[in-house]
Amino acid sequence: IPSGDDDVFAHRGHGLGKIEEEGCYVFLGARSDAKGQDAVADIQRATGKTDSIEAVLIDVTDEASVRAAAESIRAKLEPRKLYGLVNNAGVGLSTGATPEETLDTNLWGPLRVTEAFLPLICPKMGRIVMTGSGSGPSYVAGVADAATKRTLCSPDVTMDFITDHAKSALGSDADSFGGYGLSKALLACYTMVLARDHPNITSSSCSPGFIQTKMTDGYGASKTPEEGTVSLVHCLFDKLDGNGWYYGSDALRSPLHFMRNPDEPEYDGVIPF
Repeated sequence: IPSGDDDVFAHRGHGLGKIEEEGCYVFLGARSDAKGQDAVADIQRATGKTDSIEAVLIDVTDEASVRAAAESIRAKLEPRKLYGLVNNAGVGLSTGATPEETLDTNLWGPLRVTEAFLPLICPKMGRIVMTGSGSGPSYVAGVADAATKRTLCSPDVTMDFITDHAKSALGSDADSFGGYGLSKALLACYTMVLARDHPNITSSSCSPGFIQTKMTDGYGASKTPEEGTVSLVHCLFDKLDGNGWYYGSDALRSPLHFMRNPDEPEYDGVIPF
């Protein structure tokens, strides 16, 4: 189930086509029924498949909506389990969202969805993918305090730290994009918490790259949405060497303390401070 921005997924026919090729049935999360049905129709036209995807109404900022979506899918699946969950919801940059709204959608939204859907995910081979951003590592690079910076990169990070840092760092000098980079950095932290708490489920965060969407209008993004599926598909289906890792747009492991570009060496896992 990809949950979140139906506008983006409507233009990711290639990525969803790959998911369908793997034999998966896709529940596509959307904030409105009309947008969800339009997105499904667009994807069906792009992939030529009409019986392996359906829209599910979900607003990741609304606890009741998230719970209702989880219950509707549970009723359809039982006794089967979900293979994977993709958290794709995102606002910020050109969307006009406030910093508080950005955190609520980009960080707490995936947390609400993941916690609600965890009981539905296969406990032996399930996968969870968070759509991150290079702005997360860029945020961490701007954090002045070395101990805080190290915690933001540590697999031992805690939910208490995530909650406290989300409150204290909003509007800080490092938070230069109105909560966007902060939200993505803490989303990567939450991914590490999931990997530790649920080691049999493979949880990853990944960057789609600097792709052109409504969110990046005016920021000079050059990639098409179709090019933004490489790391997502990798995290969903390929053999991964670790749990809780962050991957760049080229599907190579990337650091959380600076933004690695696709032509640079893969991250070796060492935190240098």
